[in-house]
Amino acid sequence: MSRTSYFLWGPAVGPRFRCRRPPVGRRRGAAAWLTALATLVALSSMARADENLLQGPHPFLKDNELSVHILIAEGQTDSLSGAKLALDYGYKLTGGSAPFWLNLELNVEHAGCDPMPGNGPCGSDTGDVVETFVGAKWKFATPIPVVPYVKAAGGLVFAFPNGASDAAGLALRGAGGANYFFFDWLGLGLEVGVSIGRVDYDGTFHGSHTYSVLDLGGGLEFQF
Repeated sequence: MSRTSYFLWGPAVGPRFRCRRPPVGRRRGAAAWLTALATLVALSSMARADENLLQGPHPFLKDNELSVHILIAEGQTDSLSGAKLALDYGYKLTGGSAPFWLNLELNVEHAGCDPMPGNGPCGSDTGDVVETFVGAKWKFATPIPVVPYVKAAGGLVFAFPNGASDAAGLALRGAGGANYFFFDWLGLGLEVGVSIGRVDYDGTFHGSHTYSVLDLGGGLEFQF
């Protein structure tokens, strides 16, 4: 297990080999996060029950936003597959019904490994990846409180594979999705994204240096 795995995620739960269908532990972890997000939506709604639900187009009155998504990441070639926690901060740059936002992303992915006796050592397709991106997001108002968006960003990727040395690289990420806003400050939605780049592994990593990951999941957005 890599030296960041236990700190970020606790004991590993996934199998030691790559499985295109997420293992039970990984699926349960993602389900727990989604349940927590749904609970937070309910508590937020109850806390401001006197506030009218948003009925028409989103007004984009606030300049800051924070979003939290739980994603299932599917690595291509020798990139890691696992559960990803995605955090975004946005600052509105333009007004109107289709504003542009500065967008900062911090994404942490964990590919589980079960180093039980008889399973052998964890493979280099397990471990952790941290993405740090800077980019822009473009949102669109609709006649209902649904706000679709697209975003693009680039930055550094830090990989901590099991059985190989830590490495860093560069990548680009594009994503799109939509949020349904219960109030002008609280939305719930889905996102799909793809990252592509290259990680400069050394000779201890026996695989492709291409970084290619497709991810899909849901989350919350808060505007303030």
